[in-house]
Amino acid sequence: MSISRLRKRIRETSEITDLASTSRRYFVLGAFDGTLIVLGVVLGAYAAGVASEHMEIVIFAGLSAAVALSVSSAVGAYEAERVEKLLSRASIEKALLTDVSEEQAEAFRFATLLSALVHAAAPLIAATVPLLPFVIIPDLGMAVLTSVVMTLSVLFILGAYLGNLVKERVFMTGMRFVLAGLVTAVILFVIGMTN
Repeated sequence: MSISRLRKRIRETSEITDLASTSRRYFVLGAFDGTLIVLGVVLGAYAAGVASEHMEIVIFAGLSAAVALSVSSAVGAYEAERVEKLLSRASIEKALLTDVSEEQAEAFRFATLLSALVHAAAPLIAATVPLLPFVIIPDLGMAVLTSVVMTLSVLFILGAYLGNLVKERVFMTGMRFVLAGLVTAVILFVIGMTN
């Protein structure tokens, strides 16, 4: 399928289903989860005493967590959306007292698949941000600090994006996401200190 045909199919599917809002929601959820989970891996490894010469452990563990989350997100989103689309289809058919067209049924199936793919891709994309410092910074402490700052920045961007969509104060919605990241970091730090 060519890019132009794929774009056309996505546009047509969006006209029939709520693909845009569902995909946006799944992307934000997946990216939020991906960054926080990898932040947890980074801080957990640091608290456990991983040495600077073994930073590849942090990278591998973070990527492993991101892949596991990606698979979990894809399957969960696919099954949840499949059921929701079937319920929506049944509701439409009941209201119209007729079956939906094959074009509509195919649009529901395609929207389900795209939603699952978006939810799978988001944590993988977001996970690269907190792991990037471990690839380019040789000092463990500086890599951890940079990772935390970059993670909080991604969280702020996600919150600001959502705030902008609904015309809320962008700074406040961004900071709510940052607060979630800070609370997570503090909890993980406290857990690490007890070991």
